[in-house]
Amino acid sequence: MYRSLRSRILLLVGFAVFITATSIFFFAQREMEIAVTSAEERHGRDLLDAVELSVETEYESLLFHREATLERRKAELKNIVTLAMTHLDEEYQQYRKGRLSLREAQQQAIQAISGLRYDEGVGYLWINDIGQPVPRMIMHPTLPELDGELLDDPSFNTFNPTLGFQKNLFVAMVDLCLKNGEGFVNYLWPKPTRQGLSKEQPKISYVRLFDQWNWILGTGVYIDDIETETQRRLDAIIDELNNIFAKVRIAESGYMFVFNGKRKMLVHPNIVGAEFATLKNPATGVLFFDELVEIAKSPDQALDYVWDKPGFEGQYRFPKRAFVTYFEPLNWYIGVSMYTDELAQPSRQLRERIFYLGLASLSVAFLIAITLARGMSRPLWKLMQAAKEIEKKGLAAANIPISGTTETQELGHVLEQMVASLRKAEEELRGANWELEEFVSTVSHDLRTPLTPIIGFAQFLREEYKNQLDEQALDCLTEIETQGNKMIKHMEDLLTLAKVGYLERPEEPVDTNEVVRQVIVELEEKIAESTTDVSLHPLPRVSVPALLLSQVFSNLISNAIRYAGRQGSPIEIGGEYKDNKVRLYVLDHGPGVPEEEREGIFHVFYRGSTSKGVEGTGLGLAIVQKVAHTYGGRAWVDETPGGGCTFRVEFEDAGCGHP
Repeated sequence: MYRSLRSRILLLVGFAVFITATSIFFFAQREMEIAVTSAEERHGRDLLDAVELSVETEYESLLFHREATLERRKAELKNIVTLAMTHLDEEYQQYRKGRLSLREAQQQAIQAISGLRYDEGVGYLWINDIGQPVPRMIMHPTLPELDGELLDDPSFNTFNPTLGFQKNLFVAMVDLCLKNGEGFVNYLWPKPTRQGLSKEQPKISYVRLFDQWNWILGTGVYIDDIETETQRRLDAIIDELNNIFAKVRIAESGYMFVFNGKRKMLVHPNIVGAEFATLKNPATGVLFFDELVEIAKSPDQALDYVWDKPGFEGQYRFPKRAFVTYFEPLNWYIGVSMYTDELAQPSRQLRERIFYLGLASLSVAFLIAITLARGMSRPLWKLMQAAKEIEKKGLAAANIPISGTTETQELGHVLEQMVASLRKAEEELRGANWELEEFVSTVSHDLRTPLTPIIGFAQFLREEYKNQLDEQALDCLTEIETQGNKMIKHMEDLLTLAKVGYLERPEEPVDTNEVVRQVIVELEEKIAESTTDVSLHPLPRVSVPALLLSQVFSNLISNAIRYAGRQGSPIEIGGEYKDNKVRLYVLDHGPGVPEEEREGIFHVFYRGSTSKGVEGTGLGLAIVQKVAHTYGGRAWVDETPGGGCTFRVEFEDAGCGHP
C-alpha cells in the first residue's frame, strides 16, 4: 500500500502536516494563554493605577476644601464680631447723646452681647478689658464665675501657636488688639455641649478692640467643627468610590477594594468595616491585613491565596491573586483581587476550540495536506501575533484578524468579543473618571466665580479712589488683587494636575519640535524681558498628547526663564532616543537646586530654597512629574556642568521610534 511514491509522499506529507499542525497549535495556544492571562492581569493593575490617580485627585480636593472651610469660618467670626460691635456702638451713642449714663449704656451692651448665640448655641461672644498687666473679664456667658475677675489664673497660661511660645491667653489677646486693633488667636478652651462644658479643646478666636470703652470683644470656633466638615467630605469620597467600584469587574468575579491603616475596610462588595481586622488567610493563618500591607511595600508583588467564591460560600479552595498599593496621605490601601482560574478561562476556551479544529483538519490531511497546513498555520499565526500585540501594547492596539477557515474565524470572533468586553470595562472606568474630572472642573469654576468680582472691585477702588485713600489702604487693595490672581493661578494649575491621565495616547507620535516652537512663541515676551537666549536642538517624536507635552515644556522653560533668565544665561532644549525611551531635557545655567531638594521640588506646592522672590504656585514641576508617570516615564533634575539645572523628562517609546 505504501510502496508507491504517491502513497509514500502522501504519508510523509500527512505525517509532516500532523507534526506541523500539532506544533503550531501547541505554540499558538501557549502564547495566547500567556497573552490573554497577562492582559487580564495588567487590566486589573491598570485599573488600580487609575483609581490611585483618582484618589490622589480627590485628596488634593479634600485639602483645598479643608483650607477653604477654615477661611470661611474665620470670615464668619469677623462678621459676627462686626455685628456685635454695632450693639456696642449703639449703646455708646446713647451715652454720648446723654440719654444714658456710662454705667447704664455699658450694662445694656453687656446684656445684649451675653444673649447672642449662633451655631445651635455653641457659639457665643465674651468681653474683657485691656487692663495691665493682666486684663479683667467683663462678661463670659458660659463661665459667669469669671465675670469681674482678673484673668491671672495659671490655667490661662497656654502654648499659643500664633505667638510660638507659652503666654497668658488674655494678655496675648490684649497685646494683639493694642498692636493691630484685631486678630486671630489659637488656644485651648472648654466647649459648650448639651451635657454642659466639655474638656479643653483646640479653638481659634477672633478678637477686636472697642477703643471707646477699652473693651475687647471676641468669639471663636472649635477646630473639631471644621474637622467634622472635612470628615463629611471624606465620607462622600468613599461613597463615590463605592459607586465606581460597583460598576467595575475584573474577569467575571474580580473586584477592587480599599481599607485603611486602622484595619477597617472602607470599600468592598462583601466585607464591612472592622470585620476585616480579624480575617485570616486560610492557607497561612496570618491576618490578611498584615499580608496585604506587606505586598503594598512592593506594588509589583502579588499575594496568591485561596478563598471562597460566589455560589461556593465557605469553600476556601479557589486560587486568587491580589495587588495592593499604598496611598500614604490618607493611610489608605487600594487593592484589586481576581480569581486566577477566571483569568485563564478565556484562553482555555480558545484552547478547546483550537483542539477540535485540529482534529477536523487532520481528518482530511491526506487529501489536502500541504494546502491545509498552510491554511491552518497562517490564520493561527495571525491570531498569535494579535495576542502578542495585545500583550505588548494593551487592548487599545488589539486588531483581531478574521481569516482562514470557519473555525479560525470563529476563534477570531471569540477573541474579538473578549477584547470588546475588556474595552467596555475600560470605558466604564473612563466614564467614572470623567465624572470625577467634571466634579473637579465644577469646584474650580465655583471658586473662580466669586474671585473675579473681588479682584475687579479691588482694582476699581484702587483706581477710582486713589486720591481719597491713604497709602496703606492702596497697598491692601493691591495685595487683594495679587492674592486673588495668585489663587486663580493655583486653581488653574490644580485643574491641569487633576486632568493628567484622562487623555489617551495619540494614534500617531507628536512632533515635539513643533510643540516646543509654539511654546517658545507663547513665552516670547518673557524671553525678551529676561535677555536670555533659548537654543532648540532636534527633538524625537513622542506618543504623548500635544496638550500635555506643551504644558510640560511651558512649565520647564518658564522655570528656566524665571531663575536662569535673571542672570541672562542661555537655555538649551534637546532630547534623544535611547534604550527604547524618549528622553527630553531643558538646560540652564542659573542658581541650581541643592541636592537635598531635587526630589522634593516635584511634590505638590513644594518650593525650594532658591525660589524666594520668584513667582510661582509650586505646581508646575508636580504636573511635569505626573505627566511623565502617566505615560510610562519619570522626571528628575541633574546639575548642569559649570552650574545650573538640567531638568530631564523620560517617556516610554510606545512605538515612536527615532525622530
